Amino acid sequence: MVKGEDGADKIRADKIGSEKIIRKPVLRRNIRPRKERNKERSALEPPTVAEAEAKKMRAVNPAQYYRQNLGQLGFGDPEHALVQTIKELVDNSLDAAEAMGVLPEITVVLAATEKEYEVITNRIKDGGIRRFPIFKISVEDNGCGVVRSKVAKAFGKVLYGSKFFSFKQSRGQQGLGVHAAIIYAQLTSLEPATITTKTETDEKAYRVVLKIDTEQNKPIVISAEEVPFDRIHGTKVELMVAGEFTKKVESFIKELSLANPHAELKFILKPTVNGEEKVIHYPRATKTLPPQPKEIKPHILSMEPGALLEMISNDKCCRDAKQFLVRHFVRISDLKALQLLSAAKIPPNVPPREINVETLFKAAKEVDIMRPPLDVLSPIGEEALRQSLRRLYPDAEFIEATSREPWSYRGIPFQVEVAVAYGGASVASDCEIVRPGVFKAKVIRLGNKCPLIYDSKDCLLYKTVKEINWRNYKLPQEEGTLPLAPMVLVVSLISTKVPYTVPGKFAVAYHDEIHEQLRLALQALGRMIHSYVTHRQRQEHERHRQSIFQIYAREIARDLSLLTGTSQEEIFNKLMETVKTKLKHPEKRGPLKEEAPKLKAPPAPSIVSKLPPQEKKAREKPQHTLDAFIR
Repeated sequence: MVKGEDGADKIRADKIGSEKIIRKPVLRRNIRPRKERNKERSALEPPTVAEAEAKKMRAVNPAQYYRQNLGQLGFGDPEHALVQTIKELVDNSLDAAEAMGVLPEITVVLAATEKEYEVITNRIKDGGIRRFPIFKISVEDNGCGVVRSKVAKAFGKVLYGSKFFSFKQSRGQQGLGVHAAIIYAQLTSLEPATITTKTETDEKAYRVVLKIDTEQNKPIVISAEEVPFDRIHGTKVELMVAGEFTKKVESFIKELSLANPHAELKFILKPTVNGEEKVIHYPRATKTLPPQPKEIKPHILSMEPGALLEMISNDKCCRDAKQFLVRHFVRISDLKALQLLSAAKIPPNVPPREINVETLFKAAKEVDIMRPPLDVLSPIGEEALRQSLRRLYPDAEFIEATSREPWSYRGIPFQVEVAVAYGGASVASDCEIVRPGVFKAKVIRLGNKCPLIYDSKDCLLYKTVKEINWRNYKLPQEEGTLPLAPMVLVVSLISTKVPYTVPGKFAVAYHDEIHEQLRLALQALGRMIHSYVTHRQRQEHERHRQSIFQIYAREIARDLSLLTGTSQEEIFNKLMETVKTKLKHPEKRGPLKEEAPKLKAPPAPSIVSKLPPQEKKAREKPQHTLDAFIR
């Protein structure tokens, strides 16, 4: 049926062959929107896998991510978490004090409480529960403090801070440490963090009690008030965390004092509720503050292509490519920028957004661009390392330190320092006992003056120490192991960006430049150890000779006393003084006549007059006569 011109319905007939087929009129229906049809179909049919997964998708903020992955930051288990909490808080305290240019004074209190944290474990056959005490940790410093308007965000918003955007040497690099500690604290103890801070211009301190809202990544301020504070300026952070107290805690404290000889550190430890309080105090070994690290612009070779592309996209201050390179990168002058753009075949007057990143990177590798400035670092210092080792190991037989000149990897400046403490009871007590009388050397790893306690086998610093053939330096060593000697080796790496393997800062990743500089530094230290071991072996040889001489010294003194009339004890003492003199100066070996003691004995003419004429000629050679020896 079709509509006619007059609007009436007409029957349309189609002729197929000899028959006529009359089509019935089709009633037109209202067509519903596609969305309604899809809803009806979805109600009747199960969704596809892709549709089901799409419904689950949503954005994740950093606080949510790290709440689920605290193990990446060192809070995977109570033992790690206790050390990591102290580490992160003390790192911030040291950075704050050095930023103000004052010698750090830090007090750490670690006390167990009656509250416990329970963890379900499968260590027992049918499952079980492990209980860990809740520790109250407080870290107080004399740093610069935090401005009141920034306290809540600085401690209550993950990835909020100044270190992430600053290209200079510091202990913290991502601004994650203290936030991870606060998240771990509120997950295990359900207690908030308490921050008391005071700047040098404040009359009173500002105390804030807060938690982190991990769903929205923002602080939840429970209370804020003004309180008195003993220091002119500084910060005190208090947390309640679940932990397990082990020897790692005291090891970390000891290595921290070694890495920071200019800091005065006081630790008050109470591992159990009813246990005794233990105070560990490390006075500063030197009053010289290390030089302030300088902030520099990034080197173009230290950038990833994607990061450079994003920097170009977000740039709003540069009018052309030349100005962009000069303003945002170190070691690129106007002339060097023109040379670089010419090699990349990029006009210098084009807008930054039109820079071809791939060709620019390729040209940067071919053009001779100077290394980044290497005087921007703040090393521990060779003399400070020696003083620090002497403070920790006062009875060590040999202490030495050396360092390499600053270098760079991928356009990032770094420097390597190494030191050793050899021999002595205090050193041996820190080493692993292989068998009675045989010790395995200990390696202390430092990254930006902070101890690296865990994951030593994955760390470049530890691997390089094991690669050195210490047998060349007269130290026994089994294949692929540390030297078998009572020795503590300190390996320190400082950089504007230490290449850690994970955000928790446990181990240093491999880079050829760092590996090479560290190898050369350890070889130089090995030569120092070789000189000392050789000298000690020479002394042992002289002592052995002295012990043999002492066996016959009495008989020689008795015979000389009969011939010269001098007291036997006096002759014996003179002989022993000669041996001691040779022992102190074994390299000064002159004729026997010069080393012999000069005894005041009466002449014996009767003995000389009875000598035959042949022996009188022999008397002209004083080194072969008894008379010449005793005069």
